Amino acid sequence: MSPRTLLLRPQCVRIRSLHPIQPSFLLRNYTSSASLSSPGGNPTVKGPNQDVLPHVSEEAAEIAKITGETPPEIDQGTPISEVIKRDPQAFKKAPGVLKGATPGSKREYSTASLSPENDNVVDAVNINAQIPPAQDVQVDDVDISGGLPKGAKFPLPDLPLPPTANLHHRYSPVVEQVTNLLTRDGKKATAQSIMTMVLSLLRVKGTPKLNPRTPIIPTAPPLESLPQNPVAYLQTAIDSVAPLMRIRSTKGSGGFRESVPSPLALKQRRRKAVMWIIDAADKKKGRMNLAERLADEIVAVVEGRSSAWEKRQQVHKTAVASRANVRVKVM
Repeated sequence: MSPRTLLLRPQCVRIRSLHPIQPSFLLRNYTSSASLSSPGGNPTVKGPNQDVLPHVSEEAAEIAKITGETPPEIDQGTPISEVIKRDPQAFKKAPGVLKGATPGSKREYSTASLSPENDNVVDAVNINAQIPPAQDVQVDDVDISGGLPKGAKFPLPDLPLPPTANLHHRYSPVVEQVTNLLTRDGKKATAQSIMTMVLSLLRVKGTPKLNPRTPIIPTAPPLESLPQNPVAYLQTAIDSVAPLMRIRSTKGSGGFRESVPSPLALKQRRRKAVMWIIDAADKKKGRMNLAERLADEIVAVVEGRSSAWEKRQQVHKTAVASRANVRVKVM
């Protein structure tokens, strides 16, 4: 067996590197030189996130120096819109207020950050400064002897107020009742808005045409004056179509049900008429809103074209036919 050669021994083979090898996992020092030292040479107080990455404005300034572009102002910061424009995916998902200039402002939202040293800086305020005296304000006297005061739409109430005056009863009873019947789910403000629009639409309607088959209530004002007074327009339509009787079903002899007519009070008559008008207006859905349908239906009632007249005539016809079922007590 031949002896082993010295050149082939493993301990004799050595590899020497001319340049030292540095590990590739060493992290770069991203801390900017501006944040490590202050103008006096003393290190400034660092925030909790300044040891990891520099501020976006500082990073943009360093990149601008390398590329030869105009660096952003460190104090003002880089607008977020410019930062988002560099990333198409971020720009696509960004809110609309960040994609362009904010409406009504001269400056976009910025990424400027305050130094921890300036967080507690408060502007000096001289609390001992004298306040200039207020100028005398002259108030013009309101003269109501000649009629309405300047700028007023309605006359002022007569003083002293009568003992029966009530703030909650300052509107017409008909308007209040229709508003309450229009209220849904407790939203009375919405019903008041609809009622206001209905009265406004009645004001611009033309003079209604009288139908001899459906006579208007005798106490109604002239038809030519109804558009000038929308509340009277509304009350005329409701009182004209309101039924005088109601039909009650009671148990009669032999197990049969009898229809007994009974008179209605004024508020009950108006409620029945308003419900008929609302039901007729609900059948015209799809072309107008509720206020326009109600206004057209009120005009149709005055002109005798509404289906509420047929319901009124049917109730009165049944009441006349069932008048024998009314039991009158003889004293």
